[in-house]
Amino acid sequence: MEKNMYESNAKKLFAFIADAIDIDNIPLDDQKTYDLLAEADTDGVFWLESKSVKYDLLQIQPKNFDELTACIALGFPQQNPYIYTYLKKQKVQPCSYPPCKEIDAVNDILKDSHGILLYKEQVVAITDYIANMSDADKMKYEMAIKILTYEIKERKGTVISRAFCRKRAMFCYRNAYIKANFPDKFNCFIKNENKED
Repeated sequence: MEKNMYESNAKKLFAFIADAIDIDNIPLDDQKTYDLLAEADTDGVFWLESKSVKYDLLQIQPKNFDELTACIALGFPQQNPYIYTYLKKQKVQPCSYPPCKEIDAVNDILKDSHGILLYKEQVVAITDYIANMSDADKMKYEMAIKILTYEIKERKGTVISRAFCRKRAMFCYRNAYIKANFPDKFNCFIKNENKED
């Protein structure tokens, strides 16, 4: 039985393939890697091996690093109920925050999560933006601000650090990149790891 890919094993994989690639400087737009992720062919990929995460990958089918980061964020229990909202925004509606379509700054802040509130950094940025709005703009966008403030209050305990998710996504992406682009070396490493047991 194959064992799961833990962080320590993934680091060993990176060292194992160091003669072939500089893992710190791989392209973040590799199509083979995103095809692998979209197909949830992630056995042997750190953090992405469970059935629930594979399901999320199949639904989201990440096409870029922001979408992979969102997939990581949405995999946490406090975030998972929002995956269907994310999918609706990703696949059906344009990337704009419905109550605040007229506030360009809010749309820019939420752009990397297709217009939904996922990250602590977004909460901070929106809160700071509202605090620094002119009195005239606060009056102009009063209803939108009320809706935003309410949602931020409701989501306070569920949002997660974007920096953490991006770091985790980078680790996963590098692991997936090796599997997608160097399958022989990847399979050799996995075989050797399983032998050690």
